[in-house]
Amino acid sequence: MSALRAVMAQTRRSLWRDGRLPVALALITLLGALSLLLGGQRQADAERDRVAAEATDRATFAGQGARNPHSAAHFSRFAFRPTGATALLDPGIGAYAGTAIWMEAHYQDPANLRTAEDRIDLGRFADLSLAWLAQVLMPLLVIALGFDALAGERERGTLALVRGTGARVHTLVGGKALALAQVFGGALLLLLGVQLALAIAFFDTRTGELLLRGAAWGAANAIYLGAWIAAVLAASLFFVHARMALVTTLAAWALVVMVMPRLATTLADVVAPTPTPATFAADIRRDLDEGIDGHDPADARRAAFEQAVLKQYGAARVEDLPVSFAGLSLQAGEEYGNRVFDRHFTRLTGRYRAQEHWRRVASLLSPLPALQHLSMAAAGTDIAHHVDFINQAERKRREIVLVLNQDMIDRGAGQDFDYLADPVLWQQTPEFHYTLPGFAHLSRRWMWDALILLGWGLLALGLLRAAIRSEERPR
Repeated sequence: MSALRAVMAQTRRSLWRDGRLPVALALITLLGALSLLLGGQRQADAERDRVAAEATDRATFAGQGARNPHSAAHFSRFAFRPTGATALLDPGIGAYAGTAIWMEAHYQDPANLRTAEDRIDLGRFADLSLAWLAQVLMPLLVIALGFDALAGERERGTLALVRGTGARVHTLVGGKALALAQVFGGALLLLLGVQLALAIAFFDTRTGELLLRGAAWGAANAIYLGAWIAAVLAASLFFVHARMALVTTLAAWALVVMVMPRLATTLADVVAPTPTPATFAADIRRDLDEGIDGHDPADARRAAFEQAVLKQYGAARVEDLPVSFAGLSLQAGEEYGNRVFDRHFTRLTGRYRAQEHWRRVASLLSPLPALQHLSMAAAGTDIAHHVDFINQAERKRREIVLVLNQDMIDRGAGQDFDYLADPVLWQQTPEFHYTLPGFAHLSRRWMWDALILLGWGLLALGLLRAAIRSEERPR
């Protein structure tokens, strides 16, 4: 058996005998199983509710009978976002972002039905996830198992004895690092594999896309845990006493895991604030009423549009038009409104991206914000995926409204709002089906996060290498 493997085996035996390893594995197993159980139950409930709501919405819309198409456009449809198969990895902003959008005429509504508003059971257990285990608990367990890996041996005098046999420090450190990597890497891989297997078995999803996202999530969290292992072992080498290594690494954990992510979010909110819902809605209403430039009121636009339509059809009066003027006017209003919505929602999306940028800047002081970006992106629960859902719903809303307005234009001449469409029209109205964007297509968005996280991993390895050189230096 090589010296490296011997050190690795001895480290595992020592951790098992003093009780730390079985306690750590029990915690990971218990909380991992609980997260999969609770998360799976939440996902199953959410999917069941979504399927039922979509069926009710479809049946209600299709069964409304003869009706004016514009009334049907106000009666509207809902766009429901399905729970992603990878959401168990990291719930991200899913509970706070909204899962349903009302696709009504004249307005682009925000997403509603936020599960966090209705969640009263189990308190903080509702936030338990594999991401929390990998990003919060496992680094703490790495500290618990590794803080005295070398400092403890120095205090007991065994480090000098081992070195006296001719063993190199880097061999000793490498064996202990491999032992910790085997424990936490194996646990991470097992939990990830179980989650992906459950997702493939119970969710209608693209297996290749799911595996790609799982691999990206696993790789990012593996780099993060590897950095913690290297940093803890470096501290255990640098400090003479294990107690100092423990205090230092716990302080680092509190700073990296508890303090910096909150400061990053606060910094992003201060530097790139988003408007309140009331302000956002008021700004949109102002542009709709007064024009995008503030000098194009709705009444003037309607009068100009009426003259343009009369000229186009060579008619003297609206009543003489071969099409429904009300339908044409409604569609023109929709197209103008779409410009307004695009302007404001694009600006809002820019604010979200600016906040993401400032959280990324904060990642220079802590690796966790960058890891959180990557973790949520791989799970499909970040702001970019939420914006994609909003955009897909908005495109479908415009398509539905156009179909309804076009029917009124073509068949409602001389009747306008008195025209009643054949109920078969409701069957021909487009259906909304959300399509999860390909991770590979979006991956370049998080390239900087990946580089920052990799940089932290290399920095931790550099600290460990410096600690090894300092220990090996003749005294």
